[in-house]
Amino acid sequence: MNRPLEIVVVDDEALAAERLAGFLADMPDCRVLATAANAHQAFSLAQSQQPDLLLLDIAMPGESGLDLARRLQSLPNPPLVVFCTAFDQHAVAAFEAQAVDYLLKPVRRERLRESIERVIRLKRSPASEEARDFVAASFGGVIRRIALADIHYLHADDKYTIVHHRGGEHVLDQSLKDLEQQHPARLLRIHRNCLVNRAQLAELRRDGEGRIWALLKDSATPLEVSRRCAGELKDWFKGN
Repeated sequence: MNRPLEIVVVDDEALAAERLAGFLADMPDCRVLATAANAHQAFSLAQSQQPDLLLLDIAMPGESGLDLARRLQSLPNPPLVVFCTAFDQHAVAAFEAQAVDYLLKPVRRERLRESIERVIRLKRSPASEEARDFVAASFGGVIRRIALADIHYLHADDKYTIVHHRGGEHVLDQSLKDLEQQHPARLLRIHRNCLVNRAQLAELRRDGEGRIWALLKDSATPLEVSRRCAGELKDWFKGN
């Protein structure tokens, strides 16, 4: 993608829209086509201007940003969407609506730049970018999706689910049970408090006390396998 990224900023708060547009004006690979104050205006602009990207608020009068993002998928060439919102509780729904990123207000220039670079990569090579399968993690006031392909394992710790992945460890809002049901082809339960990425499984070992441990390709941490889960895991290794 050699031309500037064409963007529509959608926010019912004029100052918030101006702030984002100001950040984008300093980025030579971006061009703001227009701003919109509601979903109706934004959808009309998406139809007429065919932007590459919408920077989209969620809480707006009338139709919400989430509903608009879903409706945009009906267009022949829907724009990509990055949500910019003051609320962190909509992250999972946002990514289910095919959002590229989820930024919390007040949006920082550096964080917006990261999103823009991600969108540009997607526009250049959509087939090779992140897998659609992901989990939504929160860290440092930011919510971002983590591709399942990058996950080593997940474990439950008290009230939280921790995802261990290529970039570190982060907290998820979803339970292990929900994740297991959503991604049965990718995640396998090896213990009541642990799921592993099937693609990460390297070998099984039994220690001197008879306990079984799963070893992963990209993690040095052996994971204990419960007796209840051992049979299914052994069958998986044998290809049964």
